[in-house]
Order: sequence, then C-alpha cells, then structure tokens
Amino acid sequence: MTLKPADHLVVANAVAEHHAITQVEDTPLVTPAEVRVLAEGKEMILLEVTMPAHQSSPPHVHDHESVGYLVSGGAETVIGGERHTLRPGDGFRHPPGVEHSMTALEDGAVWLEVKSPPARTW
Repeated sequence: MTLKPADHLVVANAVAEHHAITQVEDTPLVTPAEVRVLAEGKEMILLEVTMPAHQSSPPHVHDHESVGYLVSGGAETVIGGERHTLRPGDGFRHPPGVEHSMTALEDGAVWLEVKSPPARTW
C-alpha cells in the first residue's frame, strides 16, 4: 500500500521527499534552493530549506502562516518591509498576507520551516 505524505508517522532522512526548487509563488529564483519534506500532516508541513550563499527568495505573499528556525549559516528576512538578520538558533514568523523574503548570507543558510495549513509554494 502506498502512503500519502500525511499518513507517515516517521520519515527517514534517506527517503524524505526532496525538491530542487526554481521558483516561489510562481516567481523564479536565480539559483535553485533545496527543500526536503521532513513531515506532513493535515494541519501543517515541516520543511528543511537549504539556500546557497547570496540567493534570495523574491518578495511574496501567501495565505498560510510560516514559522521557522535557522539551523546554520546566516539569513536576512524582510517581513512587511522590516529587515531582520538571522543567526543559528533564531526563529522567525511570516504571517499570512504579509509580504516577505529570505536571503542567504555569505555562508548560505539552512532553516526548518513549518507551514500551516500545509503549503507547497514551489
């Protein structure tokens, strides 16, 4: 029997769904970013995002809420026109309906992101 992502209770890293994304909300990225789906339920999705140095997601808006945690590297997020620098251990929130973007700094960036309800914006 084939399970849908929302039916999995545990997703081993070796078999996690993986995407090289080239766009966010229909807007192209200059360099692809990597997204790994670590867990997905009916109410939320957990993603690991890896963005190369100096890569940015374009400013965009969506109707779901995202919260995140920077694991490694450095990033800058602009939320509603306000710029924030993120270092490992920092958390962030992109509210629904608020324009935001992410830019990886000189070392690139890896972050965990939870979207609720689940959204695949790539």
